[in-house]
Amino acid sequence: MSTNAPLVLGRDAARALITPGDAIAAITAAWKDYGERREVLSSPSSMFMKGVGAAFKVKGAVLPGLGVAGFRLIGDRIGADGAELTGDYLWIADAASCAPLGIVEELALHRLRTAVTGVVAAQYLARKDSRTLAIIGAGAIADEIPEAMMQAMPMARIRIQSRRFETAQAFASRHAATAPVEAVETLEQALLGADIVMTITSAPRPFLGARHMAPGGTLIAMGGDWELEQGILAATDRFIIDDPDFACAVGSVAKWIKSASMTREAVLARMDADIGEIVAGRKPGRSRGEERILAVIQGMATGDLALGALALRRAREQGAGAPVCL
Repeated sequence: MSTNAPLVLGRDAARALITPGDAIAAITAAWKDYGERREVLSSPSSMFMKGVGAAFKVKGAVLPGLGVAGFRLIGDRIGADGAELTGDYLWIADAASCAPLGIVEELALHRLRTAVTGVVAAQYLARKDSRTLAIIGAGAIADEIPEAMMQAMPMARIRIQSRRFETAQAFASRHAATAPVEAVETLEQALLGADIVMTITSAPRPFLGARHMAPGGTLIAMGGDWELEQGILAATDRFIIDDPDFACAVGSVAKWIKSASMTREAVLARMDADIGEIVAGRKPGRSRGEERILAVIQGMATGDLALGALALRRAREQGAGAPVCL
């Protein structure tokens, strides 16, 4: 079989090939591509489809700088026992020849990608003297934040708050050897004196509003449901989004639009920049220490593509993965 045959990488094998430092560099480069070239996402950026007993989402991207293109196919269904089952696969091809390079089981890399998008956003938007990070939500994505954050912007304190204090305690214990993580019981305890706040929850109702936007603070909202009250914009000096189309379809911004508290046009008019423009230097990040910055950063398919392409390259170099004959 040809050494150039497409590879199939399983979830754990793909994740083992990528370090947090790798992910930081890859996400930064992907956002720079986005800022410089603009047309890097599929149109629409997310497509939703109904299957037989399942629902699917397709997200496509191209990275001209890496010479790759691809798409994620995310399927969700409910199993016989009532558990939610997710299939998440990334197809990657050569951008010039269209030849397939491989398929990567995406769930673990996607968690890393989502966490690192928040970390990289903090590098560009938070005050350089930031020392306290609050993480709201202690799920699998949040688990990837502490180590990446300590590499990108070393924190003196990281507070973790979750709906159940026991979950936050377990999170702190898992990261005790690599980051100064402290579990707290309430949202107020987590936010007290926090320079950077990252939210990654599935909250069905908003829990952060204008009163939580402190001068000089950076709030990075990454959840896919409803974390933010619409009134938070009144207390925000800068409003940043990564993918406006996706933000208007999923998450807090989408809830504002659906509830008729704000139109899509008003959201886009209020937005100061997308994160690609900032990383590419086309628009400024933080310009004043006292600015209150809100960033809705849910991650883009370009990030998944960047990590998947890197994992395939590493696998080929190391003789990992299963080659397939087409």
